[in-house]
Amino acid sequence: MRKYFYIILACFLLFINCKNNHTIDVKNERNTTPKIEFLKESNDSDRFYVIDNFEDNEKNTKYLFHFEENIKRWIWILTDKNRVEFEGNIFNFLDTRLQRFSFFREKESFKNKSIKVNFLENTPFQFTTKKTDNQTYLTTDFGTLTVNTVQNFLDYVKEDDAKKEKETYSYILSNKNNQEKMKLIYHEYGEWFEVEVL
Repeated sequence: MRKYFYIILACFLLFINCKNNHTIDVKNERNTTPKIEFLKESNDSDRFYVIDNFEDNEKNTKYLFHFEENIKRWIWILTDKNRVEFEGNIFNFLDTRLQRFSFFREKESFKNKSIKVNFLENTPFQFTTKKTDNQTYLTTDFGTLTVNTVQNFLDYVKEDDAKKEKETYSYILSNKNNQEKMKLIYHEYGEWFEVEVL
């Protein structure tokens, strides 16, 4: 009888331990899942958002770009709401040491004119490029998207004039395994662009 009691007790303790580990995993997952919330709209109609629990990885980068593609106007996505100041609805100050993401658009539209995703340290990449009639393929030595990878891609494209020669022109970024990770599609001879994170 005592033998059965110990077996049942051992099973019960094992069950409790598994349940607790699962609860900790779920809590950790919840704590690291990014979430973007509206912060303020300025007098200039810029919209300010805050992203909680931002980590510099592909999951967070995809989440951020999928979020912004459905919002018109200029967008600022900050990583700390306490490092920006407003006087009423007038944007007054932003700590430039803050990681932030800025989407500059034509007013009341989704048309990107410029995007900045990294105002912190920028480690340059060397791209291997292959151009076709209306596309440039860029490959470099990275595995997954980070803000540094995205910013290097945006910087390259900004300086390249090929987009101004065609009505529609695309830039495709691939990693070291030839997996396509990001695409910029320019319209109206380089006037504005759309973003796809693949």
